[in-house]
Amino acid sequence: MKRGKKQINEEENTSSDAGEGEEEFGVSELHEMDFQKELDSVKKQLEEEKDRCLRLNAEFENSRKRILKDREEFIKYANEKLILELIDVLESLERGIETTKKAGDKDKLIEGMELVYKQFKNVLEKNGLTPIKALGEKFDHYKHEAMMQTITDECDEGTILEEFARGYMLYGKVIRYSKVRVSKNKESEDKIEHEVS
Repeated sequence: MKRGKKQINEEENTSSDAGEGEEEFGVSELHEMDFQKELDSVKKQLEEEKDRCLRLNAEFENSRKRILKDREEFIKYANEKLILELIDVLESLERGIETTKKAGDKDKLIEGMELVYKQFKNVLEKNGLTPIKALGEKFDHYKHEAMMQTITDECDEGTILEEFARGYMLYGKVIRYSKVRVSKNKESEDKIEHEVS
């Protein structure tokens, strides 16, 4: 009898061990299924994000191309207003030439040229162009370019004596420097020669 109980207990232990194994296998399988679902969900999110990034990149590239095209168009037609005003000057010049040919009067030609010159100058000034003052002014390396120096005691050193080419500013920015001849005092020339020797 005792032996039978021992045998029964062993069978129960064996059957309970088998049950635990089955339970462990079931729990492990459940964890694996949950992990697979979570992995599938993350993969789906990753694909969606990848797709969103690709769309954003395409939109950005399209915007960049559109901005470049708009910029090119703006640059291309930025001077349209100025060109329209210059057409008036061109036509005035054409009319002046035709009138002079018919009249054959030299004074009329000069008068017509002066009118066209004034009209042309007004158009440029209206569009921000201003000449740089040079003759008699103090040399300013931000506006003037010294081409020559002349030794003289008749004026202060650095005074502009002659303008070879007029300089211009567009809305306050120098676009062409005045090419000038500048005065230099004899004393400073002698001083430099003395220091060298």
